[in-house]
Amino acid sequence: MFKRGVVSIFYIIIYSNINKKDNNMKKYIFSVLMAAMAAFTFSSCEDVPEPYTLPTKPEAGGTTQGEPKGTGTAADPFNSIAAINYCKTLEAGVESDKEVYIKGKVVSIKEQFSTNFGNGSFYIADDESSEKFYIFRSLYLGNKKWTASDPELKEGDEVVVCAKVMNYMGNTPETVANKTYLVSLNGKTADGSGSGDITGTAKGDGSEANPFNSVAAQKYTAALASGVVSDKEFYIKGKVQSIKDQFSAAYGNGSFYIADDANSTQFYIFRIYYFGGEKWKEGDMTLKEGDEIVVCAKLINYMGNTPETNQGGKLISVNGKTSGEGGGTVTPKPDPNPGEVATGENGGFENWTDSKPTNWNTNSAGNASLTKSEDAHSGKYSVQVAGTSNANKRLGYKEMSLKAGKYTIRFYAKAATATGAAVCPGHVAVNNGTVDSQNYNYTKQYVTVTNTEWTLVEQEMTIEKDGTYSIVIMNAKKPGAAVLIDDFTFSLGSTAIIK
Repeated sequence: MFKRGVVSIFYIIIYSNINKKDNNMKKYIFSVLMAAMAAFTFSSCEDVPEPYTLPTKPEAGGTTQGEPKGTGTAADPFNSIAAINYCKTLEAGVESDKEVYIKGKVVSIKEQFSTNFGNGSFYIADDESSEKFYIFRSLYLGNKKWTASDPELKEGDEVVVCAKVMNYMGNTPETVANKTYLVSLNGKTADGSGSGDITGTAKGDGSEANPFNSVAAQKYTAALASGVVSDKEFYIKGKVQSIKDQFSAAYGNGSFYIADDANSTQFYIFRIYYFGGEKWKEGDMTLKEGDEIVVCAKLINYMGNTPETNQGGKLISVNGKTSGEGGGTVTPKPDPNPGEVATGENGGFENWTDSKPTNWNTNSAGNASLTKSEDAHSGKYSVQVAGTSNANKRLGYKEMSLKAGKYTIRFYAKAATATGAAVCPGHVAVNNGTVDSQNYNYTKQYVTVTNTEWTLVEQEMTIEKDGTYSIVIMNAKKPGAAVLIDDFTFSLGSTAIIK
């Protein structure tokens, strides 16, 4: 301001002493003074800080305040810094091809949850000193719209969100609108479980003779470090309060909540196998609410806020019975009809015709280059599916007539190189011999694999209506490296269609 004042006074003194009729001289003096004023003005602002931090693209060498933490998985969510860094690896405006988990404290709320759209927008970070990440138009707990009976969000709340993310306009890392939802709010999930207040009396020591009740199991597991599995198995006893996933042949296991009574904190029994640790099969007993059960399993504090059994435990007894006799209900079902096609073969990739695995890539449903590999999960061969960073590549099975219903896809995958790979199964309709190339239906459950071990991929897929289809496995373009596939099966109930 001082410099600007000097220039102004100088201008008035000089300009007023020029002959008023000498317009040319006035114009010359005016030009000189304006140039001087500009120089003074710019120099006077050189010590004024910018009103905000300009966004930077990753290639511009911008920095992010704070330490990145997490891998973006449910067990190890990104913090705000890691989420920002991940978004900066994406092309401008392009959504991530997978969902990631992000954890942090709400530091400011841009749009409170409301019934208008059912979502909310807010910023999260580890603390006030860390750079904020923008959660844009997130749905509420359980991936549902917010209702008037739900609590509003407030600053200081700790949240975990699951979302697809993007680098909006190449300079704004954020979640994708309505492809984002709250997984937990202050440790509470959609079903009310979590590490919040525990009600009821803890009983038992977790031994076979004196099992934990739900309260004791909850307290013990809540004290474990996030994502750490207990080093031994525990016995847990309680009455079934609600069933999340009934025992079925699709996966052979079931998930449910137990407690001593309706007033006690429930404990989550996650993907427990049947008696003897065997997979449940058609004709075996199914659980019902009120059944008193004992299970044996290792325990895990999932994401640091959801105490539960670790997958792979087993059912010990139901209503005092140690087999399927007398407990629950038995509802035998006949095997469904998979369609008019004969059972397919070569899920093990042992048979090859004209340098291609027999029955695979016989139409445009599959677009990947395939080669025979002697790195097999079982047998002598697997198939290597080439990849590229430019486009998703697919391994496709020959067309088949299938009935509407829920099917199970199961196979083993392994990256062919140290780059790693990501796979995702799906299906596509074939109409009069032509693949409906605009409508591939994937499970959207991407599985990342390494080149150090074979990974089991087992997912459920729904065929909406009777028709002709090809089953596919996508080799995702990120990272786009080659992947090995072996021991593929495709089943409806206990009927194997491809094996």
